[in-house]
Amino acid sequence: QHTVDEKIHPMPWADGNAFQTRMEECGVKFDWNDPKSWIWFNGDLNAYYNKLIASDSKRNPNVISSYAVHRWMGKDKSTLIHYELIHGMIQQFMGMEQSESRNLRLLDAGCGLGAGLMWFETNAPKVWSLVGHTISTAQLEFINKLPSHKFDAVLKSYDDLEVYKEEDTPFDVMYSIEAFIHSPDERNTLKKWSEALADGGIIVIVDDFLSVGVDKEADDVQLFSKSWMANVLQTTSSLSDIAEKFGLELVVDRDLGSEYQVVKRNYRNKIPDIRPTKKKNHQGWLGAGMRQRLMVEGKITYRLIVFQKKGGMTSSSSSVALSQVVQGQCASVPLAPDNESLLDFQPLEAAHRTGKGNDGGSKQKCISGWYCCGQGEEWWDNLDSKRTHNTSYLKLEKSLFGNYMDEMVEHLNTFYRQLPSGVKGKFLDIGGTGSVSSGMSKVTSKFAHFAGPFDYWVLDSDSAAKGLDNALHCDMGDCPEALDCEFDVTFSHTVIEHSSRPWHVFDEIARITKKGGLTLHVVPFSYQYHATPDDNFRFSHKALTSLLEDRGFKILDVGYDICTKPEKVLKNNIDEHFDVIWLTYVVGQKL
Repeated sequence: QHTVDEKIHPMPWADGNAFQTRMEECGVKFDWNDPKSWIWFNGDLNAYYNKLIASDSKRNPNVISSYAVHRWMGKDKSTLIHYELIHGMIQQFMGMEQSESRNLRLLDAGCGLGAGLMWFETNAPKVWSLVGHTISTAQLEFINKLPSHKFDAVLKSYDDLEVYKEEDTPFDVMYSIEAFIHSPDERNTLKKWSEALADGGIIVIVDDFLSVGVDKEADDVQLFSKSWMANVLQTTSSLSDIAEKFGLELVVDRDLGSEYQVVKRNYRNKIPDIRPTKKKNHQGWLGAGMRQRLMVEGKITYRLIVFQKKGGMTSSSSSVALSQVVQGQCASVPLAPDNESLLDFQPLEAAHRTGKGNDGGSKQKCISGWYCCGQGEEWWDNLDSKRTHNTSYLKLEKSLFGNYMDEMVEHLNTFYRQLPSGVKGKFLDIGGTGSVSSGMSKVTSKFAHFAGPFDYWVLDSDSAAKGLDNALHCDMGDCPEALDCEFDVTFSHTVIEHSSRPWHVFDEIARITKKGGLTLHVVPFSYQYHATPDDNFRFSHKALTSLLEDRGFKILDVGYDICTKPEKVLKNNIDEHFDVIWLTYVVGQKL
């Protein structure tokens, strides 16, 4: 047993737990013979950043990339892509021509060593006004040594924006790269930023976010939070809920970790050996190690998000601008090149689930209490052996019959196996909560197991979707909340028949699916009327084929599954339910 000085080693865990044990379980080495083997700064961000700068002297004021201290992105391991992405967001939401000629005001919130400010001064229109805030005296001293520049950098918190309100000089753009996470109160920060932002202006944040379902109170997450001073532990959807209260709308959410293979380029997909050394023995290095560990384990993600302040450009006009930029430049699903390691994932299992709880809930034998499926081939063989008539225009090929669950899981497993190691993505379940307003039971994860290595999202117009993490509450035929080319996989299960205009639904599916992404759907062909809350269409295999092919998809699989009532249900239940139903399924890939 050892006595721990909590002023030196702040303990993020509850009383009674052994500090050494918890450190070791989090993957951190701890030298009990040297109580200062890890040095802590007691929440002093100035001292924290000053120490980081002092321990790394490889910074050349004449070479921006040498002091752009961010995660490497892309094959060239660039740290300048961040600024290019932000510049692209400005052009996208301010308008390409307007942004180049307007005197836009930009704030670098947490400007570090001034790399972002210098990049924009070098590459952006000269009429733009640039201001940076830092709370590190060492960072400001470095900025003052940079080549001659016009931008202003001041020693202030990025929450200290009163002077701009008093002078009535709001910002058009605020951006923060790996700094927002240090906010002591994200609600107050977003409030202050919104107040100092012009109507229609944007806030671009590039930072670490919690993955959905990760417990922020877990020991490893808390150790990361304490050592990295990562005070903001939010998913992008939970942060969006906070931002909405201050008139900020989430308009972009991009997983840069997946797009630019951040885990591979920065960490070689390896869990770090976290131990103090003579030069790297303070909490900043401990935090960096914990950040690497959590990223490799998929517990945090590296993302770019954009909030737009309501009141300037309308959401409809910003959607038009977004479509114009993305059209022809749709993001693609990253596939592993030859000789690169592939994604290691647990293959999906073909199983129906209840949708209650995590990962789809518990298994259930059949699609519902009324029907069991997977009987298409048996039906075809039985018909072919007993037929009395042979009418050609009534016949369907045997190859069109299968078990939709087996077919979809096979295609998803094949798709996931082609992905590079460390990739992240999004799986969208359209209609994923069930029609609670019609009396159905609420489900939250019925097909979460289909998402495999990706984040599971749902889209639903039912009020049950409100407040759920990773949920879009909108009409499936008109959902501006879903961004162009946002999802790697789009999926629906007996949902699209409820739309009064299903062609609009497929328009949206085509818009929001990435190039190379999969789209999978199950719809009724022969099925009782079921108004939950409405019922409008039935689909043949030909209908699904044309609806997808006309929108730029190639068909990988299409067919029918036949479902029947179990014997006990058939004997004891009589109502409008058909004794036999046909479901049509389709799997497409966006070209």
